[in-house]
Amino acid sequence: MTKQNIIKNILMTPEFQEVIKEIRDNQLNRIIYSNEDEANEREKAYVRVKTIDELMSTLESIAKDGEIKSKAWKIL
Repeated sequence: MTKQNIIKNILMTPEFQEVIKEIRDNQLNRIIYSNEDEANEREKAYVRVKTIDELMSTLESIAKDGEIKSKAWKIL
């Protein structure tokens, strides 16, 4: 099994999606429910959300890389 297939299978599992959503939602709630004087905490939570998004984008890119390569035009 290739790296692309392994990552694609992980991304497709409802359990993984649920865990990622829960982690991301927790950080968004830290931003939403923070007090006015907790700018530093909001910034930390924002950075975490962006990190989660970047991680997911990278994994999705790896998973789709195999599809893209198989559909690419072959120039001889």
